[in-house]
Amino acid sequence: MNLIITHENGDFDALAAVVAAEKLYPGSMVIMPEPLQPNVRSFINLYRNLLPLSDPRDVEDHFAEVVVVDTNRRERLGKWVDYIDRAVKVTVFDHHPGTEDLGADRSKIDSVGATTTILLEEIIKKRIPLTEFEVTILALGIYEDTGCLTYDITTARDVRALSYLWDQGISTKVVQEYLRSPLTEVQKGLLEKLLHNSELYELKQRRVLISTTILDQYVVGAAVLLQLIDEIEDACITIVIIQMTASIYFAARTKDQDLDLLELLAPFDVKGYPGAVSAHFRGVEVEEVKQQVVEFLRYYLPPSGTVGSFASSPVFTVTTDTTIAEADKLLALHDYTGCPVTEKGKLAGIISRRDLRKGLRNDLGHAPVKGFMSRKLITAGPDQSLQEMRRLMVEHDIGRIPVVDDDGKLVGIITRSDILRHLNALDRKGRSLKKKFPETVIIDEEEQLNISNLLNSGLPVKMHKLLLQIRNLADREKQKVFLVGGIIRDLLLKYPPGKDIDLVIIGDAVDFAYKLRKQLGGRIRHFEEFGTASIDLRSGLRLDFVTARKEIYASPAALPQVESSSLKNDLYRRDFTINTMACSLTSDNYGQFYDYYNGQVDLQKKIIRALYQLSFIDDPLRILRAIRFEQRYGFVIEPKTLALIEKAIELKVLEKVSRQRLNQELKQIYKEPSPVAILKRFDQLGLLRFLYPRLVVKEDRWAIVEEIEELIAWIEDKEWGKGSDIELFYLCGLLYDLESIDRSAIIRKLNLSRERATIIHTACREVPEIINRLKEKDLTPSFVVSALGLLPLEALVLAYALSNNQDIRYHIKLYLDGLRFVRPRLDGSDLKKLGLQPGPQYRKIFDRLKKAVLDGEVRTPQEELDYVITILESEQREDE
Repeated sequence: MNLIITHENGDFDALAAVVAAEKLYPGSMVIMPEPLQPNVRSFINLYRNLLPLSDPRDVEDHFAEVVVVDTNRRERLGKWVDYIDRAVKVTVFDHHPGTEDLGADRSKIDSVGATTTILLEEIIKKRIPLTEFEVTILALGIYEDTGCLTYDITTARDVRALSYLWDQGISTKVVQEYLRSPLTEVQKGLLEKLLHNSELYELKQRRVLISTTILDQYVVGAAVLLQLIDEIEDACITIVIIQMTASIYFAARTKDQDLDLLELLAPFDVKGYPGAVSAHFRGVEVEEVKQQVVEFLRYYLPPSGTVGSFASSPVFTVTTDTTIAEADKLLALHDYTGCPVTEKGKLAGIISRRDLRKGLRNDLGHAPVKGFMSRKLITAGPDQSLQEMRRLMVEHDIGRIPVVDDDGKLVGIITRSDILRHLNALDRKGRSLKKKFPETVIIDEEEQLNISNLLNSGLPVKMHKLLLQIRNLADREKQKVFLVGGIIRDLLLKYPPGKDIDLVIIGDAVDFAYKLRKQLGGRIRHFEEFGTASIDLRSGLRLDFVTARKEIYASPAALPQVESSSLKNDLYRRDFTINTMACSLTSDNYGQFYDYYNGQVDLQKKIIRALYQLSFIDDPLRILRAIRFEQRYGFVIEPKTLALIEKAIELKVLEKVSRQRLNQELKQIYKEPSPVAILKRFDQLGLLRFLYPRLVVKEDRWAIVEEIEELIAWIEDKEWGKGSDIELFYLCGLLYDLESIDRSAIIRKLNLSRERATIIHTACREVPEIINRLKEKDLTPSFVVSALGLLPLEALVLAYALSNNQDIRYHIKLYLDGLRFVRPRLDGSDLKKLGLQPGPQYRKIFDRLKKAVLDGEVRTPQEELDYVITILESEQREDE
């Protein structure tokens, strides 16, 4: 039997998801863990007989498969997490991307508005019919989690899912009744406290509202209150911090589309979406959390767009003496609906075409505009925020606000169009400005793209802060610095950036690196003859600096082309077009984007393209990198580049590469998301036998290596699995059935340490015996530990992959994630208290005690003590 489970404090998306999952996994036990959101509790109480929910008291101890919906985090499952650990297979459906720690064998986690959408798509594919009641529940789930399709997380998939449900027939009466239930008395009281204890901060031109309170009970539905406060208060960011019993609930929402709270507040370990996040803390006070948040935002909150940054300047104006007819003609000519009016250089008023037409209709075209202009001026300073301008325009029904400096001098104007463009990404005609990069990019000095916003929003906070420090040093040293290569590629692909940051310096890269190291610390190395340097930071980031030539002369006596040409030459020396993009890190053009070789086009086409004919001859390791990138991103090596690779392989160019460099490149394969896909591509191109001599991998062996890859994903999510030697797992699977002499030959080629070589030999030798021992029936936990306890982790992973027996796999997982950590609570000091002197007897006693603990014969410290006393008394009787 299967079990379907969701998170505690379940909402309608959670309920709808378990209902949908039961349609996909009929006959499963379905559990909605307590507590529940009030509106969901009310719904279940009324419709329990129509829901496929099981009584928690009837749940069995073991399930063939556990299906988890609407969460991928252990902490949200409460006591039900134990069933995950005992399950033979775990499947996850969720819409919260991020770290998954359930050790799922299969997961479908998509960035959509509701988990229900993902499950409904599966139902539609399988053509499973739904009743009107089921259709309505699924609609409730999608509507609630997407805010009736208004939240930023809403996708076209959610809309299509609801469209399908409407076609099937939704009960609108039920949706209206439960979509937004009235607040309970407890919730009303909490809302009043939060509003009363709210404090408004002005941080980086953004209004941040923080509400706090302390309760002596747990209140369900706090997230609903945050949404209400966000609607009541006009703040850029709304935060609530509530202490409920022993923990603190922290949640934040934002209306600002340029903010990603998931990224901004990552140091607080928040979960959620860019526009709404939450977290729980223990062992701290509400006021302490509040102060930490305020100080953090004061330092790291990205500045809001200011009026001075977006105001139009110079400002088109007319003077107070300009006639109405002339002013109307000028405004029509420039397609303006109004403009400021000045007198002796000072702002005197505002005139609109609507005002001018009144004068024209009354034959007053000859009259000066000063008689018709509005003198009730609402002005702004350059440092005020765009959000404040929007508020003023709405409150006063005005379409433009003059911007004046401290002396009252007109320095710019901000209009409705500016607000629409920068806050809502709409042009003057309401068309979306949210466009992708153009299909064809030709960047020269007249036309440049800027990706500063992408740098601000797409990088982790620490990495973005580091770039700002580099920018500041470049400004002080008056050097041009460019961010190049993989980090730009991954930003455009929205792929998590790696740990390496490549920088090109127009000047002296080595000198620049040493000056930066004084600020950052870390370990520095340099190569004076190549003009390169690298800094390894304590955070794990690595900075690589290269000097680009300052001047390149296109022809004799020609003026030198500075910066762009030298940058262009440096980029041409790189491996593939998708790695040739760059942007400036200097203040005067921060984020200015360079793409001389159409890297964006190849990104959009999803192809890997070499820059020149001899690319793989110059550096044969590029063959391996091309395949890594192809498999990592799901791209295709374009035909001409593939032909160059095949020709280079035919010429055996890799034989010219030192084995040390080759082995270093091979290690990179095992850091990729799917090494198996890369290895298979190597095999397809005839590379595998060169990289691993004497190795021939047949289809059944690939199936075993794929099993290993799935188990590695489970291991890496475990705390004890972090830092595992991933390469050894795969090598054990690849080399398992080779003759010992062939296996040893490959190990020598790879230059593995004696310790790593021993692990591979042990795993390959011992696995058949492991499988045979675990085939026995009714194994006790102590037997499993004795059978597996002395073997390396790699041997257990290989045994798991080679065995198709579910009982054996269960025992191996149970040992890895539980049994091997079981220890008696008694120690040597307890034996001393019993008058037993240290010696070989200690080991014998603890071995027997551990066996009893593992098999459940003793459970408490007192039972352990009684067990040891029994052993000693028995031995004493035997001696007598």
